[in-house]
Amino acid sequence: MTANDEQSLREIVKGLEAAWNSGNTVAWAEFFAEDADFIHILGGHFNGRTPIERGHRAIFDTIYKDSTNKFTVNKVRFLSSDVAIVFLLAELKVGQAGLPPMLHARPTLVAKRTPDGWKIVAFQNTMVTPEAASSGNDALARGITTALNHAIAEHHPIKGTTN
Repeated sequence: MTANDEQSLREIVKGLEAAWNSGNTVAWAEFFAEDADFIHILGGHFNGRTPIERGHRAIFDTIYKDSTNKFTVNKVRFLSSDVAIVFLLAELKVGQAGLPPMLHARPTLVAKRTPDGWKIVAFQNTMVTPEAASSGNDALARGITTALNHAIAEHHPIKGTTN
């Protein structure tokens, strides 16, 4: 575990952000291992790089079309020299009718060193609700309501089922 390892993980996060903001699902999926697991914001589970790419294509073409995401790395925790957990904060700007203009989530990714560099082997995306927002962080809690959860579930093309 070196400063270069942490920097490599931060570069993955920057790459994910760039791929999201350009709507490039192929680039998004390239950061994941072939057999990666991805739990999306409604609890659905994608297993494998191809389903992860297809699932993101579905949301980039619909509910999150032309959205922008800003990922902030909150913490990198190395479990070993070859496995790390990266805790993020995501701020998603959305322009779709029926949704608030800003959504917040706390993605967590597990990365493993491979012969091809670090790859994401697991990704869990959790929406921040008013109950989960810290009491001292009004900016994070602002605009997040129970109705938001309903609105996302109503508009999201992929529900919380196994895909």
